[in-house]
Amino acid sequence: MGSPSVSSESSNMCEECGKNVFKYKCPGCGVRSCGLECVKAHKTRTNCSGKRNRTAFVPISEFDDNVLISDYNLLEEILRQTDSAKRLRVPFGGDKQEMHPAMKALQHQAKIRDIKLLFLAHGMSKRKSNSTYFDRKRKCIFWRVEWVFEGTNIRLINARVDENSSLKSVLEKHFAVRSDNTATLHQLCNFHRQPISNLKLFLQKEPSESSKKAFYELDVEGNLGAQLSQKCLIEYPVIHVALNSDPEKFPVVVNLKSITSNASQPPPDVKLETPVIQEAIGVPFREEEIEEGEFVP
Repeated sequence: MGSPSVSSESSNMCEECGKNVFKYKCPGCGVRSCGLECVKAHKTRTNCSGKRNRTAFVPISEFDDNVLISDYNLLEEILRQTDSAKRLRVPFGGDKQEMHPAMKALQHQAKIRDIKLLFLAHGMSKRKSNSTYFDRKRKCIFWRVEWVFEGTNIRLINARVDENSSLKSVLEKHFAVRSDNTATLHQLCNFHRQPISNLKLFLQKEPSESSKKAFYELDVEGNLGAQLSQKCLIEYPVIHVALNSDPEKFPVVVNLKSITSNASQPPPDVKLETPVIQEAIGVPFREEEIEEGEFVP
C-alpha cells in the first residue's frame, strides 16, 4: 500500500488506504485510519508505536481532558517508580541505610524490656502507620495498639498507649458511650455487654507462617508492658478480642518462663514453642540479628 495524499475534500477519509471514512486516530502520530489492517499498515510503514509521547509539548489551544488525564497518569507512574526504587535501593547495592535514631532508641528500649521488636521495610503500610515511640523524659514506651474484634469488621486503634496502662482500662475507654461511637458500640454489643474480665485477649506469635498461626493469651487485668514481655513484635501489637477461647482458632503457646514458674502441666490445647523446649534441655542455639528492612518469616 502506498501513502495517499490527503486533500481538503478527503480530510475525513482514511489516510492509509484513502477508500473509507476514518474511524480511528493514532495517539502517537495522529494518522487517521479506518480499520485494523490500516492501523497495522501505518505502524509498519512509519515505524510508529501507536502511543502518545507523554512528554511532548502540547499547545494550550490543544489541551483537553484526555491530555490532562494522560499527564496525571504519568505523574502517578513516576511516583510509584520512585517509591519502588527507594525500597529496593538497600538490597541492590550502595551503603546500608541507617536506621533513624528514634527507631534505634525504641528498639533498644524494647530489648531492655525483653521485647524483640522488628521493623518492616520503609514504604510498607504497617511501617508508615506505626506511631509507637519512646519518651526519653518519662522513660516510657507509648505503643500503637490495634484491637481486632473477632466475628466483626471492627478494628479500633490507639495511637499511643502508655506501657504501664492496663489492657482493661484501655478497653473501658473504647466501650465508654460517646456521641461519636454509637454505631461502633452497636456492632460490638456482644462485647461491651460482657464484663471486660470475661473477654479473651490474644496476641499472635511472630514471626509465624500463615498456615501455622499461634497465639499468646493475654491477661486483661495486666499492664501492656508486662504482657508484651518475652514476645516478638512486628512494628506494634495487634490484639485479638474474643468472647471465648477457641483452641482451633487461637492455638495458644506457652513461654519457657511461664512453664518453669508453674509446676502444673499446661492444658492439652496449649502448644509449646519449639525453641523454648530446646533451651529448657540445654541445647545451645544461635540468635541471629535481623537488619533493618529485613523480614524473616
